[in-house]
Amino acid sequence: MILYVDVLDACNLRCRTCVRGLRGLKNSARQMPLDKFEHIVAKAVSDGFDSIQLFNWTEPFLLDNLHEYASIVRRYGFPCICSSNLSIKHIGNFREALASIDALTVSVSGLDQEVYEVNHAGGSIELVKRNLSIIADLKRAGAIATCVQLKFIRFDYNRDQESRLRDYAMSLGLEFAVTEGSGHPVTGDPRQFTEEHVWAQLRCFDAGRFIEHRGEVCAQVFDNVSLDVAGDVFLCCARPNYGVFRVGPYLELSMSEILITRHSHPMCPSCGFQRREATALEKQALREAFDQSLVCTDPKMQRHIPSATGAS
Repeated sequence: MILYVDVLDACNLRCRTCVRGLRGLKNSARQMPLDKFEHIVAKAVSDGFDSIQLFNWTEPFLLDNLHEYASIVRRYGFPCICSSNLSIKHIGNFREALASIDALTVSVSGLDQEVYEVNHAGGSIELVKRNLSIIADLKRAGAIATCVQLKFIRFDYNRDQESRLRDYAMSLGLEFAVTEGSGHPVTGDPRQFTEEHVWAQLRCFDAGRFIEHRGEVCAQVFDNVSLDVAGDVFLCCARPNYGVFRVGPYLELSMSEILITRHSHPMCPSCGFQRREATALEKQALREAFDQSLVCTDPKMQRHIPSATGAS
């Protein structure tokens, strides 16, 4: 199980297929205090997480002290994983951060600037290449052991860039992966990333789980938990950190409370995210969570579930 944590509240790019890039989630100067982050990591140990990933809707390398967060993760025995656009002119304590990061994914959508910037708006592929070159030199020198993957986000307009990017990654001794783009930076409708669009979906709420068959669960609910810079749990890593998706403070919630609130959220029944067969442990966890919610007198168990009819 993965715990995604945004330890800051900003991204430098304006990617046209990302809610942060389109500023549905606005940038701010907020940063999670280190002591609070350590409390979160300590709780993650007892909650049974397998890894902590320092990203979701933000760019972690904008923090000059990213290495301090990564060091906390590793001190508690977790592998530390990051994802970045690496289109950054100056990265403070870059080597120190990399030395504390076990795996890093660098996302690009082209090797030529005119192709790259279609989706990665405001970014510079030359800055990405410069930072990747630094990483490759550090790896060759044995200064870092970070597993680095160059991930190509593929759309219909940039497919010709794939083979060149693969060759480029190989020349640097980096791993290479391809993922299909979600949405489209040119023809996509940016209104789908707004909170108003979310409320429009909720007004059409139907409690019938027509996508989820008996014995199935959503991987997003059982495989990961995502936190924003304030340490609040949100519905899942695939949904923006909008108020309607807020579950509550991670440090104040049990895993049963998190599970039942997310599973019962009115967005989930109509979400098209792929389901899978539930394991015996997952079925047991869900039964126990429902049982606790039925007998618990603490209103905390109920207070975070939004009403689809409460939209204004």
